[in-house]
Amino acid sequence: MANDEGARVFEHSTSFDRPWGEVSSAFFDRYPNPNAGHVMTVDTVEQYVNDGKLYTTRLIQKASTLDRFTSFLRLPTKPVFVTETSVVDPLSEQLWVNQENINHTKFGKCVESLQYRRENIRETILERRATITATIGALKNLAANSFGKRARGSDDGLRCVLGLIEGCNRKAS
Repeated sequence: MANDEGARVFEHSTSFDRPWGEVSSAFFDRYPNPNAGHVMTVDTVEQYVNDGKLYTTRLIQKASTLDRFTSFLRLPTKPVFVTETSVVDPLSEQLWVNQENINHTKFGKCVESLQYRRENIRETILERRATITATIGALKNLAANSFGKRARGSDDGLRCVLGLIEGCNRKAS
């Protein structure tokens, strides 16, 4: 976890023991899974092919992680809306994804970049970078410190979808 001009930066990489084509397809079908109970809806806003690449924009609605704080203060909470833009390049066997929250921005912003790439015929590498900014220092630290756990949960959710976790049930818990 690095500190970048008032922002906290989280970087992480992991591998999946599956070919790139399986992983990139599973990415678009990753909900529901046991690690994504907070995901309420996923809607495709736009999708098109240009120069042999698939471009997709999705809107993801998630339960707010601020709920536990605002419920203590008896304040109403709103879901978090996240835009997800992606580019699939089947020729270079890479998938690029950018995600960022579009509301709750007066509290903070999380911008996450993912790159899935073919390592070899049986392995796909994910490289993740998230930049977290917040108007309240304690909130930024809390978000940044919990991001690693959430990232590993996201990775395990995709592993579940890929069938890499024995006995994993696709239904969200």
